[in-house]
Amino acid sequence: MKSAHSTFSNMPVDSIARMSVPTVNPSTPVFEIAALMVKHNIGAVIVVRGIEPVGIVTERDIIRRVIVAGRDAKEVVAQEVMTSPLISISHDRLVDEALEIMDNNHVRRLVVLKGENMIGLLTERRLLRAKIPYKPTSQNKK
Repeated sequence: MKSAHSTFSNMPVDSIARMSVPTVNPSTPVFEIAALMVKHNIGAVIVVRGIEPVGIVTERDIIRRVIVAGRDAKEVVAQEVMTSPLISISHDRLVDEALEIMDNNHVRRLVVLKGENMIGLLTERRLLRAKIPYKPTSQNKK
């Protein structure tokens, strides 16, 4: 009999990745990126040149490279604060492989590729939610 962990470990990453990946171009002002993150309740966007993913801008990047640095979020653009190169994983790889890649590269997000095309974004949070589904209790409800 398989344990819940082994079933989770054998899941392909595309079964839990966010499939609509918010993207911006390299010249998008950080102010607009932050507004997009708030509007969609997300913590990162992928920076694309044409259709090619070239970097990622996270909330942490904005805090460190714009806010704490005292820079103007309306003047700074994505390519100045993005993290590059992107760390990616093929859509058919397994969850355990994704966790290992994240750990080895000290990242919380992986771009999911099918061939050369970006089809999703896999986050640490999505992995945790898939592994340990959240079930609200009466104490959590307000």
